Amino acid sequence: MKLKKKIGVISVLSTALLLSACGNHDDGSTKKAEKKVETTSPSESKSKESNASFTDKTSSESSSGDTAKNGVLNSYIADSTKGQADVIFNNADPKIDLNFDGFKFKVSQYQVVHVKNAENEPYSFDGDKEGYVITLKATVENQTGSKAYFNNPAIQGKDEYNTKQPDVSLVDETDRIKPKKDGTPSNPAFYDKGESKTGFIQYELSKEKYENLVKEKSKLVVSNASKDSMMREHLGEKQVVAFPLSGASAKKQESDDKFFDDQIVSKNIAEKTLLEQKDEINEKQTQNDIELTLKGVQFTKLAPTDSFKNSFRGFGNEDIVAVTVKMTVKNGASNSLPINHFSAFLDTDAMHYLNQGSLESDSGDVKSGQSGDKYLVFLLKKSEFEKNKNFKLKIRHIEGNNGDALKDHELSFDIKR
Repeated sequence: MKLKKKIGVISVLSTALLLSACGNHDDGSTKKAEKKVETTSPSESKSKESNASFTDKTSSESSSGDTAKNGVLNSYIADSTKGQADVIFNNADPKIDLNFDGFKFKVSQYQVVHVKNAENEPYSFDGDKEGYVITLKATVENQTGSKAYFNNPAIQGKDEYNTKQPDVSLVDETDRIKPKKDGTPSNPAFYDKGESKTGFIQYELSKEKYENLVKEKSKLVVSNASKDSMMREHLGEKQVVAFPLSGASAKKQESDDKFFDDQIVSKNIAEKTLLEQKDEINEKQTQNDIELTLKGVQFTKLAPTDSFKNSFRGFGNEDIVAVTVKMTVKNGASNSLPINHFSAFLDTDAMHYLNQGSLESDSGDVKSGQSGDKYLVFLLKKSEFEKNKNFKLKIRHIEGNNGDALKDHELSFDIKR
């Protein structure tokens, strides 16, 4: 399923916060993480733990071509603005077809429309007669067997703190993607069992805002559906998919296809440069009916984007290397298994690296008898990557619905460069 750096030594408090973000850890791992590590040398003990880390930011911010062969999907844009509407980008096969445990969301086509000389100026054009409208032709279908709540997706710009929510002023009421029954703030609308709708989802932008957005590796952020209006009983998990808005953007985003789907890529946290990759390792370990398969490992050099530069700390003046481990988790137990909280370590003879939960991703809860993907991430200094050829991956804890799914047994894998 397709899924800040502050110079100086990390403090005990910062490390404790990072541990909390990465999941539950046993007493031994917590004690190790509380040690300060300023410098390392080959003569130092293996129990030393790397102080290099990433701290998640908290914020309240919120086949294609440049020439479309088809006309404007939504004629209401021109009719309502009484302006000139020209398609400047069209994607007739975006390959966005998502299934949230029976709640389906599909985009069959999307396009960018340039509006000029608008007589009726939309509020979203910031008082100008010119702007841009991004139109998705989409279908939602509730096949979950019960009612489902679902919010239309947002467009992500340079990172997850720069998003655009849908607009409705240039969409006819009958063409909007929404449930048949209206809701209220206290009783939100939901899709009934078997209900489906095909129509438009739109985003309206001023000229300046669109020109900034089109420069980025834009993404479509599709949140999961839910059985309840508070969005706590998840149906599937949120997905972030590539959503280029120009031919140049499409080519730019294709360069990311070779990287494993951790959150470094999906949230535009950093630009990656591939250093080394090991494919088709396929080493298996089993404990308590949980089978873990080490599929592959990528070593990449990171160049943090502006919003996340201060999230990376403990690297001094060195380049940052991310080790992304792709694992398959097969659940042989009788209950479903959440795989979002792993306690994992990557060891060398001298260093002990803790997995960075804020940078990791997974395919969601794994039902009994099924498999899911987990991407673990570790951060190293470039010099540490260069001098180490052998690593040992240790999976110490997987937080399931009933405690540790591994029952306090550690699984280990050898990784050789």
